[in-house]
Amino acid sequence: MDQLSEKEQAALERLRDMVLGMEARRYLEQGRPTARGAGGDVSGYARGVFRIRPDLPAELRVGLFRYASFPAWVRFWAERLPRVGGVEGDGWGFNVRLTGVPGPPGRGSGDPGLSHDFTLFNHDVFYVDDARALTEFTAASLGGRAKEYLERHPTTARILREMGRPEDSVLLARYSSVVPCAFGTRFVKYAVRPSRGSTRLSVLPFDRGSGDEAWKELRWRLKEEGARLDFFLQFQTDPTRMPLERATVRWEERLSPLVHVARLELPAGQELMLSSPTAATGWSESLAQALVEHRPVGSLSRARQVVDEALVAWRRRRERPSDRIPTL
Repeated sequence: MDQLSEKEQAALERLRDMVLGMEARRYLEQGRPTARGAGGDVSGYARGVFRIRPDLPAELRVGLFRYASFPAWVRFWAERLPRVGGVEGDGWGFNVRLTGVPGPPGRGSGDPGLSHDFTLFNHDVFYVDDARALTEFTAASLGGRAKEYLERHPTTARILREMGRPEDSVLLARYSSVVPCAFGTRFVKYAVRPSRGSTRLSVLPFDRGSGDEAWKELRWRLKEEGARLDFFLQFQTDPTRMPLERATVRWEERLSPLVHVARLELPAGQELMLSSPTAATGWSESLAQALVEHRPVGSLSRARQVVDEALVAWRRRRERPSDRIPTL
C-alpha cells in the first residue's frame, strides 16, 4: 500500500472497525456472513470475452493491453444508497474480471497471475472525496446524523441523488470508474458504453413496474440478445482539474476525450448466474486484484483495499460451506 499520512491511517482504521461492526451485527441477525460488503447487496454474473483492439498504437500497449483477448466474467451488482431527502435509490456496479492474465497482480490476490479486475459504477464521480470524508459520512450515518451531514455537504447530497437515478437498462447503462488507476507511468479512468448497433432495444415481455424489473430486464436481455460493450480509457491531462485524490471532481471529456481500446462481448443464450462462479474462475471475495501497471490509486482505493481485506479475513473465519449469494 502507498505511504499514508497519520490522519489517513487513523481514518482507515476507524472505517475498517465500523464496517466490521456492521458485518458482525448482520451476522448475528442472519446467522451467516453476508454475501458481500463493500461490493454490493445482490449480484449476478455473466461470461464473455474481452477483446483488445488490434490496431492500438504502441503507447497504449501497456500491461494487459499488449495481448489480443481474455476470457471475462462480469458481475452486475445493486446496492442501496444512503437516503437523501426521504428518497432511496439503487446504485449499480459493473465488475469485469479478466482471467488468464500473465504476470503477478499488484496486490490483494489469492491467485497470482490469473486475473485482473476493473470496477465501474453507473456514475462517474463518488459522493465523497477521500477516505477521511467517507469515514466521517459513515460515522454520521451510523449515528443517525446523515441528514445533518448532507445539509452541511451539499455536493455529497447532490451526487447521491444523481447516483440513485433509475436505469432503463442495467446491461446498457453507462459505467465509469469513480477512482483513477495507473496506466504504466500515467493515470486513467475507465468507461464502458454500449457498442453502436449492439442491441435492438426490444420491447420487453413483462411489466417494468414490478419490484425486481431491473433484474428481470438484465436476465431477459442477456439470454435473448447478449451485448457488445465498448471499453474506453480517459487519460489524466491536467492534474489540477483531473485530480487523483478528489473523487467528487468529474474528469471532463472536453479536457480528455475517451479512447476506445477494447470491446467486451457477452454472448446471447446464457443464463444470469446468481452465485459466484468460483470453481470456474477463481473469483475471490476481494475486488483488489490488479496488475501493477493498472493498480488503483487515490485515497478511496486505499480505503477499499483496507476494508475488503478486513472483510475477507473476517468472513473466512466464519463462513460455512453452505453459504451462497442469496437468490432473487
